[in-house]
Amino acid sequence: MATTGRCACGAVTYEVVGTPLFTHACHCKDCQRTTGSAFIVHSILVEDDLKIEGETRMVSLPTGSGAGSEIHACAACAGYIWVRYLYHQVPVVALRTGTLDDPSAYPSEAHIFVGSKQPWLTLGDGKPQFQQAFPRENGWPAASVARYDALPKKS
Repeated sequence: MATTGRCACGAVTYEVVGTPLFTHACHCKDCQRTTGSAFIVHSILVEDDLKIEGETRMVSLPTGSGAGSEIHACAACAGYIWVRYLYHQVPVVALRTGTLDDPSAYPSEAHIFVGSKQPWLTLGDGKPQFQQAFPRENGWPAASVARYDALPKKS
């Protein structure tokens, strides 16, 4: 069964037809700024597994890695739905998990960039915590690493 979601106004809807590779809560300063919140929950998807309907607009933004990102938001309400982080050399995107019709469908599996998390936020969910990003091989399930590694490299 596919998982569905939408922007705030409903002009953009989507369906996730596969299983996320990994879901994490990111506490980096870039995610704090783009969300206006303490962190974001992203589900990493194979790009072809995200089926979008409706008009989106893309904005390019810098990232701490220096590679940059392409944020895609609803053209009508500007609700941020997904992002392509340009450091990835394979076709994956990060879905803003809070836009799912049922955000609990993809619970966070780890916290990343906790070195820059807000000091008033206490993480007590027992999930692994990483000061920065972490190598996929050290935190993702082996099957997800294998799926990621099997994706075609961008040219």
